[in-house]
Amino acid sequence: MVSNKQNLINKILYRAQYRGTKEMDIFVSKFVNSIIDNLDNKELVSLDKLINFDDETIVNLSLGKNSKDFEDKIILQKLIEYKNKY
Repeated sequence: MVSNKQNLINKILYRAQYRGTKEMDIFVSKFVNSIIDNLDNKELVSLDKLINFDDETIVNLSLGKNSKDFEDKIILQKLIEYKNKY
């Protein structure tokens, strides 16, 4: 169980750093690093779904737009708060 969780964390960290554009690499990886240590398995699965959206969708979600496109409101709120903070 622990190794599965660690594998998911490693997958998320890697995907967050290599998105395609430098700006989104920085934004998403810093966001992920700021919250990943405090997430349970369910939240990690949701975070994995979030970071696999395209860049435009993540930007819109961070602005509070199209929030119906993402079901985990806790992770979504963390993204919005992070964006507003920085």
